[in-house]
Amino acid sequence: KPQLLSNINACTAVVDIVRTTLDPRGMDKLIHDDKGAVTISNDDATIMKLLDIVHPAAKILADIAKSQDSEVTLTSLRSHAMPLLSRSVHFRFIQMLYTVELEF
Repeated sequence: KPQLLSNINACTAVVDIVRTTLDPRGMDKLIHDDKGAVTISNDDATIMKLLDIVHPAAKILADIAKSQDSEVTLTSLRSHAMPLLSRSVHFRFIQMLYTVELEF
């Protein structure tokens, strides 16, 4: 039972961090890392990437959020590729464009 409560508390802490960034009136978060870099964002996926989460249950929750963000990106990329393919743009060129885009 103590482990279950620990898992619930860790996941609740992660959710509380991201909760205020949601909805149209979402607030920005200022994140300062150990290297001195400062990031201001209200994108939950960006915030999850910047957090150094060590608790196993909370880390799984953050990984799920990251994978969902990646899936949305891939779906968006697929929808943008179809018009290019219909205009006979070679798929290797499209792949190269997406590779460059994903690196940023």
